[in-house]
Amino acid sequence: MEVSITKLSENGQVVITAEIRKDAGIKASTKFLVFNEGGNILLKMIRKETLARDLRLIEAIERSEEQISRGKAVKADTSMSDEEIDDLLMA
Repeated sequence: MEVSITKLSENGQVVITAEIRKDAGIKASTKFLVFNEGGNILLKMIRKETLARDLRLIEAIERSEEQISRGKAVKADTSMSDEEIDDLLMA
């Protein structure tokens, strides 16, 4: 995993350093979903082939957060595969 430090410009722009762009395969004009999760800003590259899945995952996470706030929770085991955990979230 590559790690670098960057800063916000006066115009609200953030530079993704060359090392990170190269490691992630990011090219000019790449589009991103931008998330604010408790002050942590997350970028997710938008890819045509995974956009629908990404949007469903966002909806599932929002539903899960609502359920947790109402006291309902689902437990995942660390030995579970990503697909099994996704299935729990999507239920």
